[in-house]
Formats: sequence, structure tokens, C-alpha cells
Amino acid sequence: MLSLVLAPAAPTMGAAAGQVAGKLAALQATLARLAAKYPPRPVAVLTPASAPIDPATTAVRHALARAHSAMFDARAAKHALRKEYGPQAGRFCRIRAVIMRCREARAAYAAAAAAFHASPAGAALQVARAKYPRF
Repeated sequence: MLSLVLAPAAPTMGAAAGQVAGKLAALQATLARLAAKYPPRPVAVLTPASAPIDPATTAVRHALARAHSAMFDARAAKHALRKEYGPQAGRFCRIRAVIMRCREARAAYAAAAAAFHASPAGAALQVARAKYPRF
């Protein structure tokens, strides 16, 4: 015949509540000791809210970023053609097209950079750059 082992009886609700209260009191005492040992840091003074973002400035910055990305893509395509050798049909047409695209991208980037530097954000950048000496 099989024997059946029974687990000890579960503690009553009063005993469980006493255990939880004891653990909570120990935790609060530990937290109070730590708070006394490590006082809270002073709150950093936050700068006043900055001016709202100007949509025109954002548009100029995005145009500059897009022109910069297009210029780098065109330059990468031009450098990729360096490895292309041999008498392939249309090789010089592809090289000429890539060179023209690179020149156009460079001109578009120059125009976007001029527009950015003419904007208030560009003027603020120049003021910030003037604070530090150039090497």
C-alpha cells in the first residue's frame, strides 16, 4: 500500500501578516540607514525652456543633410567605378554620368550649405565656432 506524506500545515493568516510586517519593517530600517549614509544629491537647475523650433530652420537643416547624403552617395559611386577596367560597352558613358552626377551633387551641397549659413541657425553656429580657436 502506498503511503501518503502530507506537507506541514500552512501558516494562519495572522502569522503570515506578522512575517510580512516584520520584513517590511526591516526593509524600511535598511532604507533609512542608506538614506542617512547617502544623502540625496542637489537637484540640478534646469535651463529655461528654449525657444520653439523654427520650421524654416529645420527645413534648411534637412535640405543640407539630404544634399550631404546625396553628395556622399555620388562620390561612393564614382569611387566604385575605379575598379571597373576593361573594354566594356558603355564604360565611358557610365563614368561620365557618374562624374556629372558627382559634380551636380557637389553644387547642390554648396548651395544648401550657403543657404544654411545664411539662416539664423548658421549664424548661431558661426558664433559658437568663434568661441573656440581653430587648429
